[in-house]
Amino acid sequence: MDDQDIRPGDARPGGLLEPLRILAVALQFLTRLPVPQIPVVDGDLRRATGAFPLVGLIVGGIVLAIWATLDTLLGPVVAAVGAVGVAVAVTGAFHEDGLADTFDGLWGGWDPERRIEIMRDSRIGTYGASALILSLLARSTLLAQADLVLAARAILLAHVVGRAAILLQIRWLPPVSDRGTGAQVADPVGGIGVTIAGTTTLATCILAVGVWTPLVLLIAIVGTAALRRTARRRIGGLTGDVLGATQQVVLILSLATVVALDRGALL
Repeated sequence: MDDQDIRPGDARPGGLLEPLRILAVALQFLTRLPVPQIPVVDGDLRRATGAFPLVGLIVGGIVLAIWATLDTLLGPVVAAVGAVGVAVAVTGAFHEDGLADTFDGLWGGWDPERRIEIMRDSRIGTYGASALILSLLARSTLLAQADLVLAARAILLAHVVGRAAILLQIRWLPPVSDRGTGAQVADPVGGIGVTIAGTTTLATCILAVGVWTPLVLLIAIVGTAALRRTARRRIGGLTGDVLGATQQVVLILSLATVVALDRGALL
């Protein structure tokens, strides 16, 4: 998730269409889905963070459809690999890029300035490549164990909770600079955005795992907090790459939790 500047537009329409426009901003930012390219003005990206879990639900639905199709035709292993590949393609490897840059930076430099410099470098290093490979393998092997019901639970929940964790990280960490994605989303969204994000996340978790919702959310919070502590200690705060890494870490933890609950006959 590279830091990037959003080009401001000249005007922002209000009224009933505004929530749809904000959702389009979130989809335009987080995915490569063919949504209309609308002008983005100052503050739009911050407001759009409230729709991130809803974007996760949309992406998860696409991934699940591919998984179900491939599972019927070619079996669960191919379905798992294909589903992970589609998730990468739909998002343009946005979060994977953030994961790789974060691991390269946090463990590849001797001081905060050098670590941030490494994170901004487009080249991938040993730490980043290792993190990326492990992420793809973990997601694929977890989904390879699933039947249709488990895949539906795990995929939809993980993509929603992974993006909800971005909002939590935004609230916990200050940005390391006044430019880039971290700075643009640094002020936590409030009001209707929190309501939409919270409702989407909670409803998805309840439908997926029922009474185990608190456990899933607790594990997601712990994963987010661990990355928060590491980022604060090693670079002093938040970058867009850290947000991408947060999504990846929490997504994997969420997948693993749902699979573990299923294997324990608790779902």
